[in-house]
Amino acid sequence: MSSQSNWNNPDMYYQQPQSGPGPNNNNGLNAGYAGSAYAANAAYGANTQYAGPVPVGGYQPLPPTNSLAIIALVSSIFGVLSGVFLGGIAGIIMGHIARKQIRASGERGEGMNTAALWVGYVGTGLWLVVWVVIILFYLGMFALMFAAS
Repeated sequence: MSSQSNWNNPDMYYQQPQSGPGPNNNNGLNAGYAGSAYAANAAYGANTQYAGPVPVGGYQPLPPTNSLAIIALVSSIFGVLSGVFLGGIAGIIMGHIARKQIRASGERGEGMNTAALWVGYVGTGLWLVVWVVIILFYLGMFALMFAAS
């Protein structure tokens, strides 16, 4: 077999920049490697919602993250870790408001918002069960004290 296998030729697929004076030299070191070879593809156009001038680097900026989703997640985690289930309830309320804002504006933060809602619901439910058990325990102790006297 005298033909060369293309599987063993990485230069066939990826052209690496060569060392030399620059892309316009005639010695063949950087032949075919010019900035115009990397033209933008029209199929990957800008997001219509955030369309604007493309920065010098050529990358489209990401849409902003919803601030209320961040606050909802922090509040839900605070509610779980502290035992103050009002923090979890606040996280649930802000999470639902943030979900509505994200769907209306196209901002990022949907995963953070979903996590805030899950943490808020599960944490609030668990802490409510813990507080109910504690209250019933103390009520039982007081009932036994008054029944014994």
